[in-house]
Amino acid sequence: MNFQIVQPSGFLKNFIKYYCFMESFNYEVDIVERVIPTENIQLMFHYKNPFIVHHSNNSTIKQPRSIISGLSNSFSDVSTNGETGVIFISFYPTGACHFLNFPLSEIENQSVDMFDVLGTEIRKIEEILYFTKSIKEKISVVENFLIEKYSPIPSHDNMLIQKGIEIIKNYKGQINASSLSNNLSITPKTLERKFSKYIGKTTKQIIKLIRFQEVLHDFSKNKDLILTQRAYNNGYFDQSHFIHDFKTYSGYTPKE
Repeated sequence: MNFQIVQPSGFLKNFIKYYCFMESFNYEVDIVERVIPTENIQLMFHYKNPFIVHHSNNSTIKQPRSIISGLSNSFSDVSTNGETGVIFISFYPTGACHFLNFPLSEIENQSVDMFDVLGTEIRKIEEILYFTKSIKEKISVVENFLIEKYSPIPSHDNMLIQKGIEIIKNYKGQINASSLSNNLSITPKTLERKFSKYIGKTTKQIIKLIRFQEVLHDFSKNKDLILTQRAYNNGYFDQSHFIHDFKTYSGYTPKE
């Protein structure tokens, strides 16, 4: 299996966290990976066999060739399917809204076929990606597509949601929606509407997603903490609440 992370170029680096290329081959055993929710909307272009998705409700589907993945509340298991090749475009939390001209809450908890959103132009992009050989060429195709789709949101809204995400991350997700709106001098209802439209989830849900990412980071650097201390470190004063959130997002208990 080949796996490569590539940084975006030019002004796109302000909106896109990275591109990820992954390829597997027919002679390799199919692998299954658990996909954990994050605060980052993704686009995916399959230029070989699409993945198979195994959802937490036991349903199984074959992914379309081109996908917009909205922000999710739960995990899913994804498996390769013979010879695969895929490009992931991972946006910053405030990035996707500048390229997708619809309220991002409309794709919450969904992976949507890009053809249904953007029409026949996607089929042309898929064809070009299939026939281009090098990663450099594929990046050029993807970036030209993104540049054509770039349509910035109003600057005031952009500054608002960027500042909101910055505050949440500075607090490591340990802030409530009311305090966040006070920090931004905006009503909670207005902030929730902006977050839903431009980021894809409500203020409270984004805070929870970012806090969960901090929990995972805490696990990676402090492997030996007892469960009670780990819950407290991440702003949980109820251990059962911590375990519930962890299992909802990951499918595992903290001890697993």
